Amino acid sequence: MEWNSEPVEAKIGINFKNSEILYLALSHRSYAQQISEPDNNNERLEFLGEAILNVVAADYLYHHCPYLEVGNLSALRDKLLERERLTKLWFQLGLGEAYPFLGLAEQRHRLRQQPNNPFESGFEALVGAIHLDRGFSQTRNWLVKNLIAPLLERHLKDLKERPSPNKQLKFLGDALLKAIASDYLYRNLPYVSERQLIQLYKEIVSNERQSEYLSQLTPEDLAGFNLEQDIIRVKSFKVLLGAIYVECNTLEERRGFSKTSEWFSKCFIDDDEILRKAIALLLEDGKPQKWIIRHVMGYESKDYNEGRDRFNAVIEGQKT
Repeated sequence: MEWNSEPVEAKIGINFKNSEILYLALSHRSYAQQISEPDNNNERLEFLGEAILNVVAADYLYHHCPYLEVGNLSALRDKLLERERLTKLWFQLGLGEAYPFLGLAEQRHRLRQQPNNPFESGFEALVGAIHLDRGFSQTRNWLVKNLIAPLLERHLKDLKERPSPNKQLKFLGDALLKAIASDYLYRNLPYVSERQLIQLYKEIVSNERQSEYLSQLTPEDLAGFNLEQDIIRVKSFKVLLGAIYVECNTLEERRGFSKTSEWFSKCFIDDDEILRKAIALLLEDGKPQKWIIRHVMGYESKDYNEGRDRFNAVIEGQKT
């Protein structure tokens, strides 16, 4: 669809490389249904954006409030990400009167008062879109400027000592694991619904899986990091992941998230296993094999036979 993204970009202060992803972030489910494109809504981006919001808040608090106990960090993060606060910021940015695109008859000022309103979810989808288009670092900077610093900056203390270093790393690692899993699933499983992504996500971040990740670790997996031995001995995957991110972020701040994600995917993600589980969910939901091969696996019509062979190999558990 032809549309002019400039008014939105001017309001948020970001120019998108791909304006279509911004359009998708602004397309509420009701609008997508109204224009007879029900799958082209912002719910997948909302799934991603919620996780990115969470990790940006955790990252900021970990680095700027080292003096706080984990319980206080969690409470402060929840305060930052309150639904009402996200809705308020959406309107402060000047987006509420026209965006997101809605197919609802109810007036916007009435919708604003409702829990789980389209403005809050639109904000999360926008965060997901910025992350995909401009990267994690710019998304973090944008959120700090518009959401976090206005509330917290004047209250920060110049205290560096950490009362509970490993617990604070676990707090950070928890948010990181969720964001890495969400980012991987969004990028690798196009057209898979938010509901199905959540099912796959829960397995990746489960406590059982975290124990498996620890048991799979080899000295070679950690060879590129300068980690203290007590981090490794603590036997907490979230602590370990948090420590790896802090090191990556210190060495190269703009790529800390992507480098940590790459390490996690290389060590622990089996692409075919994830795809196989996604295919099972899609088939259960009534999606035909041809649709899956074309949309999720990305094979053009001319390459259908190749896609079908790959589909069958994945289903049968054969490595390709």
